Amino acid sequence: MDTANDFRIRLAEKAFKELENSLNNVRLQRRKEMVREISNLRSDLQIIKYSYMPFGDLAEYDSVAKISRTASEFLERVMEAERDFHQLNAKYWLDYLASLPVLFQRGDISRAYEAIKYFSGEIISSVQISQNLWLCSFDCGFKLEVVTNSKDILSMERSTVSFLPPRQFGNIVSEGMFVSAQLDRVGELTHKEILSIKDSLGEVEAVLLNLF
Repeated sequence: MDTANDFRIRLAEKAFKELENSLNNVRLQRRKEMVREISNLRSDLQIIKYSYMPFGDLAEYDSVAKISRTASEFLERVMEAERDFHQLNAKYWLDYLASLPVLFQRGDISRAYEAIKYFSGEIISSVQISQNLWLCSFDCGFKLEVVTNSKDILSMERSTVSFLPPRQFGNIVSEGMFVSAQLDRVGELTHKEILSIKDSLGEVEAVLLNLF
């Protein structure tokens, strides 16, 4: 397996870079220690990157479990910090690292859009924040705030959100991107469900490739 070029591992490398900056700016005690411990995990990611193991086995690999466990612990602490861009950014990337075992269980993937999470849910409110932008509150079992420029989205009760790194629109932070797909349930999409909506994920693919 070409683990060295796998999109999940490349995003995990991006996570370490983002966390060094955001954790230093999160309003939380002992954040320097968190940054140091995250940095120390880079060696474990390098082991994973050049392991060339089958992804099903990699999901249970010690180095993956170590990264996931540490990220989960830090995520709980970051959730208690004041909400701002740095807190949301740290939360996103810690969640990504914590989710690596589950993401690797998807097996071999060929596209960047297969490397992230998606959630189906309901748009429970929307507020216009500029001439062409709306801030939507999205309930997928938990709440996400998502900015959109699509009026079509506003008329939909249900939608799907690609869970992407937070993006700032002035003082507003968007926690994902709507995609043109509706499922009759609330919660995280399976890999099979992600592949079933692949024709709607071109823009998501472009956003992810632009991160590298």
